[in-house]
Amino acid sequence: MLSIITPVLNEEENIAAFLAHIDDLADPVELIVVDGGSTDDTRRALKAAASAFSHSLSVLSSPPGRAVQMNAGARHATGAVLLFLHVDCRIPPDAPKAIRRALEQEGVIGGGFYHAFASRDPLLRLTSRFGNLLAARTQTFFGDFGIFVEKVAFFAIGGYEPLPYLEDVEFSRAARRHGRLVQVDRPITVSPRRYLRVGKYRLSAVYILVMLLYMVGIRPKLFIRYVVEK
Repeated sequence: MLSIITPVLNEEENIAAFLAHIDDLADPVELIVVDGGSTDDTRRALKAAASAFSHSLSVLSSPPGRAVQMNAGARHATGAVLLFLHVDCRIPPDAPKAIRRALEQEGVIGGGFYHAFASRDPLLRLTSRFGNLLAARTQTFFGDFGIFVEKVAFFAIGGYEPLPYLEDVEFSRAARRHGRLVQVDRPITVSPRRYLRVGKYRLSAVYILVMLLYMVGIRPKLFIRYVVEK
């Protein structure tokens, strides 16, 4: 079975739609929602939506921090494969089958989906292309690509480092030492909400600059307020 792990913080307005989306998946899955200390009505919204949810659902509490929350979810998971999925991302109904096919390839331990924003904005489409090119060329996946990995491999890698950001990039780097990562030819549709909130030009420039600096070994603290989800 596939275990889907979703870290949340103050997502009362989005969690019901997310559960309805997961309910549409063609195969049975286990959904683990890890709350990092929401101060809104996320937990109440979860409870209300859970009554109509047809898959297995667990709700955990964890200290805040996406890496910490995802690690907590992985420890609770019963499936042989883990999928780390953000609450503002949507995967196709046949995603579990696509993941299984990818993992049948020799030496493959994980990977991600083909990134696409839920917007036709030219800059956002260009940002997606940059990320997809990076994934194809370097086997590096950002969190909103829907990172999936065999559970045994995840714990052999050591899980996610508890970093304020780029925990996904660091995980990809560590995973490549254990096996091959692949990008499945199925889309993950991502909400542009952060780009609309922060500013699409500013956030796109920050992400590209952060990655360029990261590639030469620099993790600039001044960008944390832009790249760390609040």
